[in-house]
Amino acid sequence: MSRAPSLLRALVFRLTIVVMLALVGTYAMLYFEFRDGLMGLEGQSIAVQVQDLRASIVSETDPPRLALPPSLQEFYAQPDTLNGYQLLRADGTLLESGGFSAHYLPLPVAEDRGQVVMQWETDPVSGNRVLAAALKIDDRQSRYWLRVVRNLEDEESLVAQLMLGALDELFPPIALLLIAAVGVVVVTVLSSLRPLRAVSHQAAALSLSRLDERLHARNLPRELVPLVQAVNSSLDQLEADYRVQREFTANAAHELRTPLATLRARLESRFSAQELCDVTLEIEQLSRLLEQLLCLARLDSQEQLQFAAFDAHAVAMEVARELAPFALETEHYVTAATPDACVPAHGNATLTRLVFRNLIENAIQYTPPGTSIMLSADSAIVIIADDGPGIAAPAAASLFERFRRGPSASGPGAGLGLAIARCIMERQGGRLSHDTTAPRGARFVVEFSK
Repeated sequence: MSRAPSLLRALVFRLTIVVMLALVGTYAMLYFEFRDGLMGLEGQSIAVQVQDLRASIVSETDPPRLALPPSLQEFYAQPDTLNGYQLLRADGTLLESGGFSAHYLPLPVAEDRGQVVMQWETDPVSGNRVLAAALKIDDRQSRYWLRVVRNLEDEESLVAQLMLGALDELFPPIALLLIAAVGVVVVTVLSSLRPLRAVSHQAAALSLSRLDERLHARNLPRELVPLVQAVNSSLDQLEADYRVQREFTANAAHELRTPLATLRARLESRFSAQELCDVTLEIEQLSRLLEQLLCLARLDSQEQLQFAAFDAHAVAMEVARELAPFALETEHYVTAATPDACVPAHGNATLTRLVFRNLIENAIQYTPPGTSIMLSADSAIVIIADDGPGIAAPAAASLFERFRRGPSASGPGAGLGLAIARCIMERQGGRLSHDTTAPRGARFVVEFSK
């Protein structure tokens, strides 16, 4: 069977992916914004260079020439410079140049006089991407182009280096931001699922003894409210059906008690005890079954039991003394290993007598003659054990189910005694269990709440 997917894990995973994508997208946006901003600054820089060069034109000569001041001469004469200038005729003939060389770039198509025209071109000779700023100059005799160029290939490398440097510096805060974002995601998901976990705990606590409880829809997401309402509606129907069944069992058992008593009285008045031996035994078994059904109906009806403090070991000893004559008739021996023990308990002493009576009667009925049945106590438990053949594993698995009897059962009984005993202990907050680790015989542990 495949494992069910985890909603918590799915939500955390998906929200973490969203956060990471948002951070990566933000970083990419900042990168391109930075890159475009840097390009804009580069364009402004070379546009200023064009205006500086224009002021250096000597137009009295033919053709005109550039008389660069020392600062510009030094700027364009630097080794491996990224910048260059060109003075060209209107037909593209190169008159003068310096710095980075890109002579074969096309001239601008637009001819806005007095305006610097920006071009992003590829140098056909070197293949480098080039940013050019060109200004058209009208002389008295002819027209010229003054152009400043910049190599963008190295500039790209510069941008990459700047971004890598920024990434190294920003990595710790970005990592902390990611951890914080994932932490916020986990806390948000856990807090959002807390009402769902609360409803799950309520559902897990439901049982036949708590059918009157319902799931709460407080603080639940609106999408889950219809599911809770549907479950509560099913619980209402289940409780109603169970109440009808329980009332039918109780009424049927109660109504049959009187006719059985009347039938037994009439038979005893007409026939002798020897003649009624088998019939009387059957009537007694039927009466016992009715009493057990009535007891189960009372336990299942959730009526409040009268609880008080009592000594559970003393109650077990009283039951053992009452059943001692019956045990001796079948050659069984009931003994007490801890006659002076005291087991304080809080519950219903009358129903607890029924628990011990069922356990001791079963030990007498299902063990061969000569078997010893021993009572012992330890702290908050009473133990009833025998040295008989024990209970086989297949039968032990369904030992406390209603109307279940062992494969070797031959005497009277309907298979309700152990089911009633466990139900009584659970109603008192205690526990009845079969100790499967006993080396010999059957060993039942009755545990009480103080």
